[in-house]
Order: sequence, then C-alpha cells, then structure tokens
Amino acid sequence: MKKQVKIYYTSDVHGYLFPTSYGDKKERPMGLLNCISNFEKDGNTLIFDGGDTISGSPMASFLTEQAGDLLQSEPMAMVYNAAGYDAVVPGNHDFNFGYDRLAHYMGKLNGVCICANAKDLKGETGVVSSHIFTLENGLRLGVSGIVTDYVNIWENPSHLEQIQITDAFEAAKEELLRLKKESDITVCIYHGGYESDLETGAVLTTGSENIGYRILKELDYDVLLTAHQHMTVMGRDCFGTHTLQLTANAIQYACIEILYEEDACTVTSTILPAGSCHKRDPYESLLPLEEQVQKWLDLEIGSLKEAIPEREKLEMALRGSGVADFFNQIQLAYTGADISCIGLGNNPIALPARVTMRDLVRVYPFSNTLVVLEVTEDILKMALERCAQYFTVMNGEIAISEIFLKPKVEHYNYDYFAGIEYEVDLKKPEGERVVKILFKGKPIQGRKLKLCMSDYRASGTGGYEVYRQCPVLKRFSIEVPQLALEYLKNHPGAEVVPNGGLVLYNSGL
Repeated sequence: MKKQVKIYYTSDVHGYLFPTSYGDKKERPMGLLNCISNFEKDGNTLIFDGGDTISGSPMASFLTEQAGDLLQSEPMAMVYNAAGYDAVVPGNHDFNFGYDRLAHYMGKLNGVCICANAKDLKGETGVVSSHIFTLENGLRLGVSGIVTDYVNIWENPSHLEQIQITDAFEAAKEELLRLKKESDITVCIYHGGYESDLETGAVLTTGSENIGYRILKELDYDVLLTAHQHMTVMGRDCFGTHTLQLTANAIQYACIEILYEEDACTVTSTILPAGSCHKRDPYESLLPLEEQVQKWLDLEIGSLKEAIPEREKLEMALRGSGVADFFNQIQLAYTGADISCIGLGNNPIALPARVTMRDLVRVYPFSNTLVVLEVTEDILKMALERCAQYFTVMNGEIAISEIFLKPKVEHYNYDYFAGIEYEVDLKKPEGERVVKILFKGKPIQGRKLKLCMSDYRASGTGGYEVYRQCPVLKRFSIEVPQLALEYLKNHPGAEVVPNGGLVLYNSGL
C-alpha cells in the first residue's frame, strides 16, 4: 500500500521574519512570515528547520539589545509555533548568546529540539538526540539532528560550559543505527554543508566544519537536509540519499515529498520562493515590534568627517576600504593592539557622513567579539599568504580567485589589515607571494606583535588555521557593532585614517 509524507523545510532564517532586508524599508519577497504562508499542513505533513534562527538580522540585534519583555516573549518562537513546526535543530549561531538565551528560546518552542551531538549538562534546553514521528497514515519517520562540531572552535568557551558539542559524524551514525530499527523512513537534519562537489566528488573544503558529503557516502539516511553554507542546492539523490540546501534569510523554503511502498521510499523535492504574501496572524500581532525595529534603525548614532563611498569588492581589496579602515581604527583604539585585521560582508558597502543604526548593522551584520593574539612575522606571513590567495590573474588582468567564490561566495574571508604594510608579488606562486612585511615602516625582525581580530577569525576559520597556534592575550565580550556605536558617540565627526595595508609589487599588470 502506498503512503505519502510531505515535509516543509527552512534553515538559516537568521531572524528575518518580515519581508525586508532592512537595508531600506521596501518589502521584498522574503521572510519567514511569507514562507510559512505557503505551508499546508495535515496529519501526514511535518515542518522542520535547520537552525541559525536567533542571530543575524537587525530584528535579532534589536531583540538582544532591548532584552526585557520583548525578548522574554521570544517573537522568533511565536512564528515557528504559529506555523506548526514539528522539529528544529540549533545552528552554530544559535549558541552565540550563551546557554540561558538558547534554553529560553527552545523552551518557548512547541516543536521538539533535536541535536544528537549537543549534550545538555544542565538539562534546560529540552534537546533530544532524535525523535520518531508517527503520522496519520501510520508511517514512522525517524529524525535525527546534528550541528557542525566547529561550534567548539568558533564559540566563546563560556557559552559552552553547560553544553557539550561532540563529533557530528559519529552522532549521526549512532542515531541512524537506532532509528533504522524503529522507523520506516530516516531523516537527518544537519546544520552543516558539503565538503565535496556532489557531482564530481572533488574536495572543496578540508576539516570537519562541513561533512555532508561524507554522511551521504558513508551513511544511508533516506533524506539529508543540510544548512550553514547558504547555498541553493537543488534536491538530488546522492549515494541513495536525497539531499538539498537553501540560501539564507528566509528567501526560499523546500517542499519534500516521500512516497513509501513495500519498505522502500522515493523522494522528490522542490525549492520554492518565499513569495510576497503573508497571513494576517502572526504578522499583525508582530507588526508593532517591526515598527520599533525600523524606528531604531533610523536613529542617527554619530557622524564621520566625510562619507565613505561604495566600491566593488576587487577594487576594495586592491586599493583599500574606508569601511575596513573605520572598523580597524575602532579595534585598535579599543584593544590597544599593535595591528588589526577585519573581514567584511559579501556585498559592496558604504557609510554616509551621518551614520544611523541601519547603516551600522548593514555594513557589519555579524555578532562577533574581539580577540588579541600574539603573532610572529612567520605567523603573519602565513596569514597574509591566505589573503593573497584572493587574487588571480586572468588574461593579464587581476581578478578574484574562485577559491573565494566556489562552492560558496566568501569575500568575508579576505582580511584587511591596519598597522602593517605588506607587499605582494602576483607573479610568484601561491604561498610565496608575500615579499615584504613592515611594522611602523620597518621590518619586524623577531618582534612579537599583538594582533586584534574577530573571535570568528581567531578560531582559524576561513583558511587561517595558523592562528590556532597563537597565544591568546585577551578576549573581549562586547560585540563589534556595539563598540562602533560607542566610538561614534564619543567621536563626533570621526576622521577615518588609512593605516597600512596591501601594496602590489612587481605585478607587471
């Protein structure tokens, strides 16, 4: 007898509930409220989310900053409950605000929170390793969840004192063995992506941040729903498992349909746009909150001596970025470090002379804090060689290397430095391109320097593994956007001064 199951899936919503990008006030075909208006649920339908929910948008920042009653009501959870979500998996960014915040959010959800490699030592998050859903037609759907175990590398250690993140692959493997005995269909929701090309098997990234390909190849789940990389990967069968991935910020959702017959299942899926429609509720009940967010974003928080114009990514990397100079200036002033580095978002950015909160969250959409490392010239050279990989030469012209464009666009992994000047020769092979590093106009000559960067970069993420061997001199708990806010308040008409950076040498281009 044929039986059917339907699954709606979202991931990497990042707090984008409303149909707006917050760069302006225009409505756009996006947002979780628009996505869920398309869901049609019955007794044989389940709704899942793959994590990264409570961090990433201006609304999420507003809720965290305002806290109080607004945060206590957990608007994100309200929307998930209204849609009837059955299960969610935490993403790496859901740990950014510590255990209590995560536990409070999960406690407000009606659906089950699944994460097999998150061991709750305190027992207040309600996280389970897996769950078996018995549908109206009698089918048993066994669902496990895992989060990238790079949470251990990225996250502030104090945020993980009450929760232990274990090996993601081993957790997925262990849960599959159990679920197969008790389920008709098995599903793994993985907040992580693919480390290899799904068609060719070519290795794209190393390390254990993303292990989706390994799960597909070595484990035999019926469905693997991935996240984290923010790529649109249309549904396909790989090694007998159906898999897909969505882009970020609730721009799209997936509909997975499973036909079960004689102990076998056939899986098809479609990735669909969020659309431009939303139901009256909970849209209207949350509209006052959205209006508060928009007013907060329009608050003028400070001023610059002159506006910083928008530049294309390649031009910024080659000739410097005023926005990067601004944040490096803040980081050096706050930490007292010798040098500083910063990565910027994927989109071209600018800052007007009169800066609003909207401008600030647009140019720095991350909830990073700062870390100061002790570095040597050798460490700096290896890090700068990674930066130099950003460039390639095509038909005699400098271009951005595919290393930073595929499988995922990662302009944010190119770092802009302040406090040093370094020369790069693009005629030389990768790994030998950095030909000179100067600190205060002179060679470093064995000195140990204090380098300030985000906690994200200090974890070694993005190809900067060399930083993991560096002594940590100091950690700061205040997030970078808050530091920028304070800096602008204390420095009206702030002048942004370029301070070192890249110099192309002997490029012949």
